[in-house]
Amino acid sequence: MSQTAATDDWRPLLSVDGGPRYLAFVQALENDVQAGILKPGTRLLPQRDMAQRLGLSVGTVSRAYAEAEARGLISGEVGRGTFVQRRRPPASAAGTTPSSINLALNVPPSTGEDELIASVLSEILADGALPPLLGYLPHQGVPAHREIMAPWLKRFGMPCDVANLFVTHGGQHAISIALNMVAAPRDVVLTERFTYSGMVALSAQNGYRLHGVDGDADGLLPSALDRAFTETGAKVLFATPTLQTPTGTVMTPERRAGIAEVIRKHDAYLIEDDVYAFLFASPLPPVSMLIPERAFYVTSFAKCLAPGLRIGAMVAPEPFRDRCINAIRATGWMASPVMAEVVARLIHSGDLLRQVHAKRAAATQRNTIADRVLGTWLTPIAGAPGFHRWLPIPAGRTLIALVTQAAQAGITIAPPGALQQVDRGTLGIRLCLGHPSSEAMLENALLKLRHILETAEAISFV
Repeated sequence: MSQTAATDDWRPLLSVDGGPRYLAFVQALENDVQAGILKPGTRLLPQRDMAQRLGLSVGTVSRAYAEAEARGLISGEVGRGTFVQRRRPPASAAGTTPSSINLALNVPPSTGEDELIASVLSEILADGALPPLLGYLPHQGVPAHREIMAPWLKRFGMPCDVANLFVTHGGQHAISIALNMVAAPRDVVLTERFTYSGMVALSAQNGYRLHGVDGDADGLLPSALDRAFTETGAKVLFATPTLQTPTGTVMTPERRAGIAEVIRKHDAYLIEDDVYAFLFASPLPPVSMLIPERAFYVTSFAKCLAPGLRIGAMVAPEPFRDRCINAIRATGWMASPVMAEVVARLIHSGDLLRQVHAKRAAATQRNTIADRVLGTWLTPIAGAPGFHRWLPIPAGRTLIALVTQAAQAGITIAPPGALQQVDRGTLGIRLCLGHPSSEAMLENALLKLRHILETAEAISFV
């Protein structure tokens, strides 16, 4: 049912059964498509206009559009709008192979950011702001962009001087620059026993020797870190205190203070990856805030907006400012000013904050599904729900067999690389909840995984 059949003015009649409003929107849309009220090619209102018309938040409508697109009901076209798609008949079961569902790639679920970014790009074209962004601009980033990004970092716990803030080609670029400032090839770099795959790639490329440090449910242990600095002679720690990847641990404020004290004691440096801070309504204080003179703070706009923007931010200690500027020049001249402009405008308009709220809601919903399906197999959430969960390998199972059985069921999972010998009880798999295009697809994948876990391991490698 709908209240009007006019093309650009379609308005759904939302059910009042108490369920999520975004799902009620999708159900109304699907009903009207099946009833022929909405024809293929019908253009829907932009998300902001639809939200205003229905009295809903932009985040709710963004989730509804994203879910509808995942179900094949609509399609967004950059610069044109969102249109009803022609429904394809279901494929025959005979002779078809189910497509793989990727639970190994840690990306945020879609919440309508594509249409939002398209809208901002159109604004940039319309108001004549593009030509000035196409030249060679400051390596550190356009000052106006950094002025807008600095309060954004402060919102999530990291106040900084704009003079020490750098716009980078994503978080990975920032980590690479920071490592280049404080480590040389063959130097030992400390990190968690299971660490970010991008860090492993950097060590392989540049010859760093990674050394894993023991931790517990609250992350790195200060005593183990103290011992590792002493035994290895390392002067650098790379860590992710908030929603560590792959394990999902979150350091308490007391643990963060302990880690900062150990770093200060050894006259060492911290590279802090804080890309998930935005998922906390009340962010925890970054370790970098406790030792700003010894810390490189890294974040990006990949997880709260879109990875393809390739825009990150780094706060560096004052003595490294000139060297960091030259490092950006040497590795790309500057981050894309056009994409940085998109981010700055989204911060200024409040749309990025609305996206943050939508991503938090999506993370909560997907974690609810994961807990409902996999229950006690998963490590409980520490703090706020993120986009990945840690699945300890159950007794009687092997890591390679679990990965293989999942692949045979059409599910891609990947074992984390351990930086040192770990005991059998600490092995696990990072399950990435954001990549499946719909919650239904995620639930289907997790149900298949549960079936594998519930049945006896029986893999023959012949």
